[in-house]
Amino acid sequence: MFIGARVMASGEETVTLWRASSELALGSPLTGVEAVVVALNGAQEPYFKGLTPPSGVAVRPVGVGEFIPSAAISSLPPADSRVVTVPVDPLHVAIGLNAGDQVDVWSSSQDSGSVLPPMLVLSGLTVRAVANDVVGTGGEIGVVLLVPVTQVPDLVQAIRSGVIDLVKVPLESQVSR
Repeated sequence: MFIGARVMASGEETVTLWRASSELALGSPLTGVEAVVVALNGAQEPYFKGLTPPSGVAVRPVGVGEFIPSAAISSLPPADSRVVTVPVDPLHVAIGLNAGDQVDVWSSSQDSGSVLPPMLVLSGLTVRAVANDVVGTGGEIGVVLLVPVTQVPDLVQAIRSGVIDLVKVPLESQVSR
């Protein structure tokens, strides 16, 4: 607030930009954003400007504290995607997993004596919601994922045939599709 007041007192041209107050993964809703008044010094920056927060989804990862580029916003989720709820044992999910995070889906045999290694089923899926307060009959929580329509059968097959692990993808490892 003090910096904004100092900039405005100096008579420089200012504009309200929006920055991420939490990591925004590819396909995540634009929640966790904050307004910041900055001086542009006449430069035209490619960032989202305005008094109203941006809405839509991120079409590329945006890091904490990063100003949100206009090109990183879309009003629609990725085309040809479906929302799938995955029942997962709470100990097979990263602690603190939230909407907007990206995960890789791994499947391992339900047979505890199996020597088969876990298999990567899908990578870079966006979490739409985590239902920690809803528990399935086996103690599972529901994690809602945004899945490309062509990959839904692979995910459903993995859910039905193995133990699922959701591995969080760090922001710096995320790739735009």
